[in-house]
Parts: sequence; C-alpha cells; structure tokens
Amino acid sequence: VEHEASTSKIGEDQLFYFQQRGVPPEKAVAAIISGFCREVFNELPMEFSAEVNELMSLKLEGTVG
Repeated sequence: VEHEASTSKIGEDQLFYFQQRGVPPEKAVAAIISGFCREVFNELPMEFSAEVNELMSLKLEGTVG
C-alpha cells in the first residue's frame, strides 16, 4: 500500500490572480485551500463534509497566506 501526499505553499501567482480580480487576500487563501480540499471532502458522508467545511472556515477566519 502506498500513500502519496502533496503539500505546498500557496503561490504568489495564485494570490496575484485573485488580487487582480479584486478578491481580498483572506478570501483568496480560503478559496485556494477549499479547492484543494474539496476532493477529499466530497468523499465524506454529507454530515461530516458540512462539519469539516465549517471547521475549516473557522480556522481560516482572520488568517492571511
């Protein structure tokens, strides 16, 4: 059994893309992280998925990349 994980920092080009469209850095970071995690969350049962999304939103609140 193999396990492959990927971690990386949010790229400046990703943040630049959002900022050029008027998205504040906090919302840009949240959108990037949410998109990265979405595949995993979609595999969870609905009640867990909703809770995980809420917890992630609370954790990201007030943080900037």
